[in-house]
Parts: sequence; structure tokens; C-alpha cells
Amino acid sequence: MDKVVHLCSRTAMGKVFVACVLGCFLGCGAKNRAADDTTDSDAIKTPATVEQAAKVLDLATFPLMDGAKPLESPQVAFLFYLAMGDVKTAVEFNRKALLSQGWKELPNSSVTDQSASAMFSRNGFVVFVSVTPNGDGSLQVRLQNQGNVKPGKLPVPPNAKAVYVGDSTAMYETAAAVAATADAIRNLFVAQGWVPYGDAGDTAVFKQNANLATVTVSSAPAQGGKTVIQYSNQLISADIPAPPNVEDLRYVDEPPELTFATTNQDAIVDFYRKTLATAGWKSTMDKMVDVDEKPTMIFRNPAKDMLTLAASGVLQGKLLFSVRFKSATEIAERDRKIKELAPKLRAAAEAKEAKEAAELAERNKVPKIAVTLPADAKDVKETKDSIKFTVGKGKAKAAVESFRNQFRNAGWKEDVASLERMAGTLLLSKEGGPSMTITYSDTGFMPSEVSLSAMRAELEAAK
Repeated sequence: MDKVVHLCSRTAMGKVFVACVLGCFLGCGAKNRAADDTTDSDAIKTPATVEQAAKVLDLATFPLMDGAKPLESPQVAFLFYLAMGDVKTAVEFNRKALLSQGWKELPNSSVTDQSASAMFSRNGFVVFVSVTPNGDGSLQVRLQNQGNVKPGKLPVPPNAKAVYVGDSTAMYETAAAVAATADAIRNLFVAQGWVPYGDAGDTAVFKQNANLATVTVSSAPAQGGKTVIQYSNQLISADIPAPPNVEDLRYVDEPPELTFATTNQDAIVDFYRKTLATAGWKSTMDKMVDVDEKPTMIFRNPAKDMLTLAASGVLQGKLLFSVRFKSATEIAERDRKIKELAPKLRAAAEAKEAKEAAELAERNKVPKIAVTLPADAKDVKETKDSIKFTVGKGKAKAAVESFRNQFRNAGWKEDVASLERMAGTLLLSKEGGPSMTITYSDTGFMPSEVSLSAMRAELEAAK
């Protein structure tokens, strides 16, 4: 048995809480008020598959209120969105939408300004609707298909007495011990084709096709230490098989994902290859490959749905795995959005690239420095960053002195100055990075040569 298991989803946890409240409120001897339309000729007599459930109601395509924004990706069995307005308007919108599709509202709907809840049935399925205001004019609207298996129809150990049986929960009590009762329930569920889908504390989860049954067995000191059994049910949007002998098994339906821990990656890959193949799924790769630094394997079915098996990390020596489901509709919508956004993304990328190039060019832009040459300068040779020329014998030092004054007046700083009669060097710099090297030689028997060389600046000679 799995060591630690999360309840099916936040929705399932909410239902367990509601069930507890109902059980305490109604107490012993409560009457069965569950609607039972399974006698309908169209009702599915066994726990429904995802495909069967979608033909009755696909919440992924259910109408939303005007301006509504999904808070989770809509799924076959689950819809959660944000809308503006008041509670009563929201309830009425969903009531009309469900009634128009042939659903029947069950008794005991509750609608106030603070919250609302209602249940509807059709062909053996029950859908739960809740509306909760956020206090800022917005509402959280949830629709959850609870499946076509009534809690009151789930197997119960002998001598267990019904305390309360309703549309979304059932409670029983027995004098048998907690452990013995839990074992008996497990055996009964397995015998009827339910697969253990994990457990947590005194709660166990079982799956058959797309129906989950959550079973809580606990002691009730307030009732003389009797053992209390509580059942709740939920439809799930993806029938993801669970490998045997794994730990920390958890399923959530928003979006559909199964997670677990194991010590044997090869066994997990082999399990999913073989198990999914029987349902028509095929792997798109021969082995797990790194995607975002996570070993990953992708499976597709003929309907073009996708299951992604990924090793998400290591915790306490155990490999953590996830199996996430995406429907063909979700994938098509994602691809449509990508295609729709592609021109904008490309334009944005090109604009960003142009801006960065302009900024780089601006940073690399160098100033042009005008250099006034002596009137008798000859043999002038000029490039972008250097100027060379000759002057008469004995005139080179004077020429450099004139440059010295010229650059000093223009805000240049003199870093090094070594000016002798026959040769010399002058090093100058300016804030922002430009620097200048001026050298000369004046032997007295050859034309005197003067050279200017700049870094991070361009030179422009003028007489």
C-alpha cells in the first residue's frame, strides 16, 4: 500500500469537508435523499470512462459567463473560472446552461449573497456547482462532475449501518475495529474491479475507469468509539494508470497529473510503455530524453492527446515522477495561440535586437578630434586614428608644445610628458575613454617627424 497519498484534488478535499459537516449535522438515522436516475435507459451501468463521461458532459466546452477568465485549464470533469457579477446571477447562468442540456436540479440547492451551491443529475451523473464571491465584485465559479457512481452504491462491509446517504457523500457506522473495517473495504472494492489509487492516513482512494472513490475509515469517540465510514466520489479528466509498488501517489485534476516516488526508473518506463500500448498510446521516442534538464518520455494516442512522463527530481533517495495529461483540444489551442502570437513575438524580437544594436553602436561611437597642424607641416599621412607629418629641422618640439596647449584647452589631461630637444613623448587622456599619444624625433640633420595616435577617438587634421 502506498505510504503517502494526496487526496484527488482540492475539489475532493472540499467534498470530504462538506461530508464531515453533513454527517455531524444530520447524525444517526438520517434518511437517504440521494437522487437515483441510473434507471434511465441512457444511463451507463458501470463506472464511466472519460470518453463516456464527455458524451454526457464535457466541462472543457461548457459555456462561460461573459468576460469570464478560466483560473485553471478547463477539463472534461472540472471547470474553474473567475467572473464578474453577483452570486445569484452566476448560479442562474449555470442552472440555465445545465437545464438546457437535459440536467435536472437536485433538492437542497443553497443560494445566498455570500455563497451558492447546487447539484444537477443526468444519466446517472451528478454535477456540483459552487459560486463564491471574492469581495471585489468578482466571483469564483466551480463545476465538478462527481461521476456516475453514487456513494450509496459503493460496497459496504456487513453490519455497517447507514448514517447518511446523499448525492456526493455517504456515511456509515460499525462496531468493527478501524483496521479490520479498512481491510474489509479494500477487499470489497478490489473484488468489484476498483484499483487502489493510494492512501493517506485513514483515507484510501480507489479508481475504476474515470471514477475515483475516496474512503475514510476512522474512530468516532463521540459515538461510543464506533468506527465511521465515509465515502465520496469524483470523476477525473484523465485515466492515468498508476504503477505498482510506488510511494507518495498523488492525483490532481487541475490540470490532470499523477505524481509518485520510486527507486526504479527502468521499471516505470517499462510499465508505461506496456500499459499505455494496450490503450492505443505510443511513445514518440525510444528512450527518455532530457527536456528542460528532466528525463522525459512523451506518449500520444490516436485522438492526439498527450501524456508526458517526466523524472522531476530526487527526494530522500527516491526518484520523483510525474505523468501529465494534455488533451488534443488543449494542444491545438496552445499551437493556435503560438501561431497567432508568432508575428508579434518575431517583431518584438527584431525590435529588441535593433535596439540593442543601436545601443551597442552608440556605446562604441568614438568622438572626432580636430587637430590643427603647423602651417609648415609637410608629407602629411592621415588615417582615422593617426596623423604623421614632418616639419623643418629644430621645429618638432615646438609643434608638440602647440598640440599640448591645444588639447589642454580642450579638456584633455596630461598623463605623461617627456619633451627633449631631439625626441619626446606626450600621453593625454580625456574623460569617457579617449587617449592620445604624441611622439617626435628631431635629429638636426634629417626632417623632423611628428606622430599622433589616438585610441577610442578619430583624428581629423586641419591647418
